[in-house]
Amino acid sequence: MYTKTLNLSIILALVVVILGAYARLADAGLGCPDWPGCYGQLLVPDVVVSSEYERPLDIAKAWKEMIHRYAASTLGLAIIVIFIFAALGKTERAQSIKVPAALLLLVGFQGALGMWTVTELVHPGIVTMHLLGGFSTTTLVFWLLLNQRKPIQLDQAVSKRDKMILIVVTVLLAFQIFLGGWTSTNYAALSCGEYFPSCLDQMWPDNMDFENAFYWGPLGIDYEFGVLENPARSAIQMVHRIGALAITGALIGLAFAYKNYTMLRNNIFIILLLLSIQVGLGIINVVMSLPMFAAVMHNAVALGLLLSLISLAHKVFKNHSPV
Repeated sequence: MYTKTLNLSIILALVVVILGAYARLADAGLGCPDWPGCYGQLLVPDVVVSSEYERPLDIAKAWKEMIHRYAASTLGLAIIVIFIFAALGKTERAQSIKVPAALLLLVGFQGALGMWTVTELVHPGIVTMHLLGGFSTTTLVFWLLLNQRKPIQLDQAVSKRDKMILIVVTVLLAFQIFLGGWTSTNYAALSCGEYFPSCLDQMWPDNMDFENAFYWGPLGIDYEFGVLENPARSAIQMVHRIGALAITGALIGLAFAYKNYTMLRNNIFIILLLLSIQVGLGIINVVMSLPMFAAVMHNAVALGLLLSLISLAHKVFKNHSPV
């Protein structure tokens, strides 16, 4: 039952991340201006007569936001069940309480970030943290699921150098995911126009504003559609592109470092496949002005890349202790 709950949870976590990306890209984050309900209701109302809410009801946006909340709430309940199973020792394979406890605390914090996303009017820093929290939640659920599989004994030991390469590449990918989230939450995805690889028809625009690009703005301001001027947004976009080049090189370097580990070749193939798809989606998002499907998939494939590295790390580092 524990493993079945984990399987359900990983599906729910993926759905929640995708729905969150869709709600954000569809500008539905404030589709319901209150939390946890929507205009004071558990379901999206057909009409709002109260003068309490300044935002007019947009039923389509409200449903996008509430469906995301329903899925996230279901995931939260599943994670509570996971924690209870682990605490009672009702797992198919040995599992310590540490990761389930961390997961439970994380999902609680995620709920708070979801609330603050609304109450602080989609503040870029809070929304980016919410995105990273979603990725982290999925990662921990995935790690617990991997723990329940039969351990794989590698036919050759992975060197310390190659283990360190994997750690560094994973950290770089996490930072690039942060940059992607910061780009999205500051509405900077289209700040370079439809130009690629140039930006505003220049390889390095003269007026980019790096000073304000990563400024944590004050709370209480409405950040919907962004408040930064385009020079700051284009600076964010260019940093994200540089990060994309760096992580692409790092992942290719990882593939070369692990090419002789025969039992890990499938992992490396999946990583390179997802990388190729991700690069293509990134280019499509720029030259086609952020089509919804490609933009949502850009988020989903980023998560897939992270999970593929986590799967590789589990094989490389896991020493059969129930962590």
